[in-house]
Amino acid sequence: MLENEPQNIAFNWSTVFVRSLFEEGLEHVVISPGSRSTALTLAFSAHSGFKKHISIDERSAAFMALGLGKSTGKPAVLVCTSGSALANYFPAVIEASQSGVPIIILSADRPPHYRGIGSSQTIDQLKIFGNYPVFFHEIGEPDFKGRSRKRLELAAAQAVQESVGKAGVAHLNFAFSKPFEPDPKFLRQVEFENEKRSRRPSPKYSQETGSIKMGEIFWSDLISAEKPLIIVGPTSSSDHLDFITPLARVLDAPILAEPGSQIPSSRHTIQGFDGFLKNTDNWPELNADLILRFGQQPVSKALNLFLDKKSEVMQISFMNPAHWIDGSLSSHKQITLNAPLDIPEVTGAADKGWLKKWKKTEKDFKNFREENLHPSTPITDGYVFSKISDTLPKRSFTMLSNSFSVRDMSLFGEFDGKEIYVNRGTAGIDGITSTAMGLSLATDKPGILMTGDIAFLHDSNALLMAKEINQPLVIVILNNGGGTIFRMLPVFRFKSKYMKFFETPQNVKIAALCRAHNIDHTLVSRPEQIVSTLETLVERKGVHVMECITGADESMEQRHTLWNFKTNAN
Repeated sequence: MLENEPQNIAFNWSTVFVRSLFEEGLEHVVISPGSRSTALTLAFSAHSGFKKHISIDERSAAFMALGLGKSTGKPAVLVCTSGSALANYFPAVIEASQSGVPIIILSADRPPHYRGIGSSQTIDQLKIFGNYPVFFHEIGEPDFKGRSRKRLELAAAQAVQESVGKAGVAHLNFAFSKPFEPDPKFLRQVEFENEKRSRRPSPKYSQETGSIKMGEIFWSDLISAEKPLIIVGPTSSSDHLDFITPLARVLDAPILAEPGSQIPSSRHTIQGFDGFLKNTDNWPELNADLILRFGQQPVSKALNLFLDKKSEVMQISFMNPAHWIDGSLSSHKQITLNAPLDIPEVTGAADKGWLKKWKKTEKDFKNFREENLHPSTPITDGYVFSKISDTLPKRSFTMLSNSFSVRDMSLFGEFDGKEIYVNRGTAGIDGITSTAMGLSLATDKPGILMTGDIAFLHDSNALLMAKEINQPLVIVILNNGGGTIFRMLPVFRFKSKYMKFFETPQNVKIAALCRAHNIDHTLVSRPEQIVSTLETLVERKGVHVMECITGADESMEQRHTLWNFKTNAN
């Protein structure tokens, strides 16, 4: 039989594994070309049940897989060759592990006898990512004797179920000896067999969960609060937080939901808190007697300081079992949730003016913000965020870069109830554009990426994958000439050192970079261009770059103005 011929063993071994992944319900694979991974690559290419994406840069590939998993809740598969190729996945592995996004890595490797003797493209790949993955397995060389095939199939099921169940990365290492390429007849045979079994099966496992029931003492503490407050940081698909709004209704509590929290809009959600909580003079009117925390550690510096200074207030952190979160070390109780919270028939005792106080503060801050946001030349970062957030199409997603972008959306934008994604596991600027491309592929809807010039340049190899994108994806670059986020830090005082070592001004011609990748580029330098440009680009399929030239000094001055807002919520 063809599958037993020596030339076909590596490909047949890979085919068995790929079919097992398909049986587990996986759909996307991101492949980076390489020789040692030939058998795995051909096995995926021969299976029409997988959507294949090709990226020559493993770092970009990994962040694209992150975006795919962030949206779908199912792991995308990564395939790479041996050596340093695998090491380039590390930043995305850390981000996925810290933010609870499933990914499956299939790394090709040289056989063990090549290790430690200076063989080309050979490194120690065993547990290369340390403790970050939730599952690791050394597959070993192809071997169809005894129970080896059964173990191979089980490894596929383990990888998927551990990655999904524990919301993280699974890494499987495959050792291959030559030949990697099968007999052409066998390749065609496998393709024919795969077509006959290409109907997607139901997953062998279930992600359905029940609900968590808490006791009377717990609910007694909650409903007795006169000034309850709910805080929701960025969340992942493995969180079960659909009960947040019903809980807020029961307690009559304000919800401070950050960009990336995916909390729906309601009368309880409060915007602008990143602005009005920055001024501690506003705190006395907004003093809570119970704080319930969900999701990841908040992005907002003002909100984190608020939590830290309210350490005497009862704070309860509700956490995903795989990811304990309490970066401010201010929680009094920690409760893990692997299912939604069951809310009994209870009624809260909140002060009738409590929610009104927050809504009044929100309204006053928005009025103050509107008075201080006006068209100008140069444009400010805040003005761009204000106009873009007002123009976002209803059926679309938004990806926010780290540094100022995620903070500016909270300070200047209207994001309540909108589909917004962030990479806050490690909060780095690496892989932001690649993540947005993964989201575009997974959501199959128009998308807008808000990013800074440094973050965009840091991930410029993502532009090589633009050809994969079919839906409109508008990359809005806030080009203020460097990393101005550091202006928030005390080091800004050291002007002679600051510009060279921290802000790192750049003069890259982004338009030329886009032309080199055959990507549409539009320059925006006047305030009246913002809305019309976005409305035009978001209707066009494919990747488009909208470069907004903004003033760094003017933008910082505007932020400081809003941070000094004083409420009259009496």
